[in-house]
Amino acid sequence: MHFTLEGQELIRAHFRNLQMPVRLALDATAGNGFDTLFLAELVGPDGTVIAIDLQPNAIACAQQKLTQHGFETRVRWHCRCHSEIGSILEQTDAPILNVAMFNLGYLPLGDKSIITTKETTLRALDQTWGHLVPHGLLSLLSYPGHAGGSEEHQAVCQWVETISRESRINRFTDEQNPKSPVMWLIVKN
Repeated sequence: MHFTLEGQELIRAHFRNLQMPVRLALDATAGNGFDTLFLAELVGPDGTVIAIDLQPNAIACAQQKLTQHGFETRVRWHCRCHSEIGSILEQTDAPILNVAMFNLGYLPLGDKSIITTKETTLRALDQTWGHLVPHGLLSLLSYPGHAGGSEEHQAVCQWVETISRESRINRFTDEQNPKSPVMWLIVKN
């Protein structure tokens, strides 16, 4: 399973089935811009994507990708930690999220010593969940197989369990590989 691509297809299908327009989307970990680009397509010309990344080189790479596709005006960029999502969202006109994506770990082809952490990710997830609309979707991709990833992954598993009564959760992983990434697609009730 290619988690990112298949996850994007499931997100598209979710909103298509609901016939729900996506007005505000969040890429909490912009990285190389693949999810940001997907969200910019999803929101269309009338929507907005908030893209956050701690690393200036990640923001620059993602901005270049969006510019190449003509979607640069659909994105508001923030070179900050994802744990600041709450204050970033409060600065928007209508801080109500339809969809949020988290692709945790480190920047592919980047400095692998700069990683998302349990503390910042849990803070970011709590803030995001509070801004997600009913029937909104949270996509969460966690990597237990890299240095520091196991601790964050375990914390994310526990966080997902805490919201299980107020959501529908789909979990995807390669059960044969204990270091496989895990993707959750979580729909808020």
